[in-house]
Parts: sequence; C-alpha cells; structure tokens
Amino acid sequence: MPKKPNDIQVEKLVDAAARVIREDGVAAATTRRIAADANVPLGTLHYYFANKQELFEGVSDRVGASGKEWVTSQVSEGMGVADAAGAIARAFAHWAASTPSDQLIEFELGIWALRTRTQFKLPQQSYEEWLSVYRDLLEKSYLPQEKRKDIDAIARALVAIVDGFIIQDQFLRAATLPASADRIIASVVQAIQNGVFDL
Repeated sequence: MPKKPNDIQVEKLVDAAARVIREDGVAAATTRRIAADANVPLGTLHYYFANKQELFEGVSDRVGASGKEWVTSQVSEGMGVADAAGAIARAFAHWAASTPSDQLIEFELGIWALRTRTQFKLPQQSYEEWLSVYRDLLEKSYLPQEKRKDIDAIARALVAIVDGFIIQDQFLRAATLPASADRIIASVVQAIQNGVFDL
C-alpha cells in the first residue's frame, strides 16, 4: 500500500494507472507513462509507491470498492440465505455489466499477475476480499431457525458464476450479462432452497 494512502497525489496516480490500463492495457502501464498521465514527476510516483505491484493493488481496490458497496446495499439482514444469494449475484451482474471497462482492468491485472509468476497475490487478494464480503452478507441473511448452510461453498459458486458471465460478456460483446446471469442465479437459488448446500 502507498506510504500516505489519503494523499491527493495517490488518488491522481491510481486514477492515471486505471486510465492507462483501461485505454492501452497493462503492458503500456509503465511507471513513466502513468506519472506523465497523472502530470506528476516520476519521482513522485516512486515516493508513494514502492513498485507497480503496489500501484496496481490500488487500482484493483478502487475498481472493486464500488462493486462491493453496491452488492452490500442489496442484501438485508434476515432476508434468508437463498434470497440473499440471488440478490448478491444479481447485484454483482448488474454492476459488472454497467462497468465493462473496469471489469477489463481487473481481467488484465489478473492475467498480468499470473504471467509475472511473482504477483499472484493481487488476484488472490481480490478474490479473497470478494469471498469475504459474500460470506459476511450470507451469514447476516439467515432467517430465524433457518438450517445452517455451507456458506463458503455458496459464496464460491456465486463468484464462479458471475465471473464466467463477465468473461463471456467481454469476449462476445453481447451485453447480455444481467439477463444471462438471472437464469443461472435462479437455479442456484433453487438449489439452496432444496437443501443442496445444507450442512
């Protein structure tokens, strides 16, 4: 993480890095290019971020923050695990469909991290954060006397389903993510209601 996370220069640099990745991909996101896009000296970038890994973590955090906030706002305490699972997946699908360039950034950062073979922490951390948000939301959604369920398995299923649709949406450019996701989400909700995930 940056040395001074609340500094306005950090915001400028993260915004610039996201812009460069969005427009030209991770390969073009050199520290020199990002600093120029942010209109700051290269030394400023290195003052706040030890390396590109730290800067890219900031980009990933920024991209995911609005999604996590939106998904969280769609789940109510005590609404029931099946209904919460449906709400989570639908909210994520709609958010992802409305932010295709941000999804592309995350996809590119994930591929970059895998290819470098030294930066796998970035996508792994992103996934763990999303899974943690999903697990917390599902836990708080239990109805009184509702049978305990494998919350971790449900959270992982939701991530896998929506991630698959995001990739399909990016590659096919069909803009069908919410409608396509709804059909699969309904089957997961039904599976939860039918006890497939019961402990």
